[in-house]
Amino acid sequence: MKTKIMLTFDSEYTAKPLTYRLIKEYNLVINILKADIGYNNIGHILYEIEGDEAMIKKTLTDLNEPGIHLEMVEAIIAVDRSRCTDCGLCTAVCFPDALAVTGPDWELTYNSDKCTGCDLCLPVCPSKAISKASLL
Repeated sequence: MKTKIMLTFDSEYTAKPLTYRLIKEYNLVINILKADIGYNNIGHILYEIEGDEAMIKKTLTDLNEPGIHLEMVEAIIAVDRSRCTDCGLCTAVCFPDALAVTGPDWELTYNSDKCTGCDLCLPVCPSKAISKASLL
C-alpha cells in the first residue's frame, strides 16, 4: 500500500527520531515530500509512505499519542471548480504532473496520488481557484 500521511508534533519531539521510528519499527519506505521543522517549534512533515497496509494502520494508531498527531492525507490541494478557468498556468509549474489539462473537454484535472505538496501551483493561479486542502 502507498499513501500520504501528515505528521504534526509538539516542540518536545523536534530532537527525537520520528522518521527513523517509522522506518525501523514499522518497516515502512519513507519519502519526505515536505517538512517544516524548527528547533523548539511545532513541526509538520508530509510523508509518502509505502508498506504493508496493516503496518500503516498500526503506525497511525501507535504514534497518535499526546504531542503527536498522525493522519492519512487524501488531497494536498483543493481546486475550486467554480473559480477555475482551465487556463492551465498551474500545469506549467506542476513537475509531478498532478495537475493537467487534457482533451477532449480541456478541463483541469487533479491527481492527488501524484501531488508532492510543493505548493508551486498556489501563487500562479490567476483566479485563486487552488488552495491548500484542510489536512487537520
